[in-house]
Amino acid sequence: MTMIRGRWIWDKERCELVPADEYQRPVPKRSALGCPMLNLDTMPETQSMLDGKSYTSKSKLRQTYREAGVVEVGDDPQRYKPREKAKPDRKKIKEAIGKAEAEFNAGRRFNPTPVQN
Repeated sequence: MTMIRGRWIWDKERCELVPADEYQRPVPKRSALGCPMLNLDTMPETQSMLDGKSYTSKSKLRQTYREAGVVEVGDDPQRYKPREKAKPDRKKIKEAIGKAEAEFNAGRRFNPTPVQN
């Protein structure tokens, strides 16, 4: 295929270069929903665990939490799962102790300079 000079655009659907005047820009895909998702401040009436009052506004409920200095947490079950603690590398620990002991036996001492406040 010989290329002719001019402006060309890569057409993803046809997987080829197309002359710019023949290129048809694809129509953006739209959601099946009639409108975008809205994240509203309202919620069903909820009783606060802090003061026992009922709230229908997320921001008002969270404001009481902030003023009291408490943290709002969800009900994620992963929170209750115990975390695995990192296991120490015994071999590296023994090597470090051996090095320190050899330095000490060789007469080398660590003399840190005192920090003045």
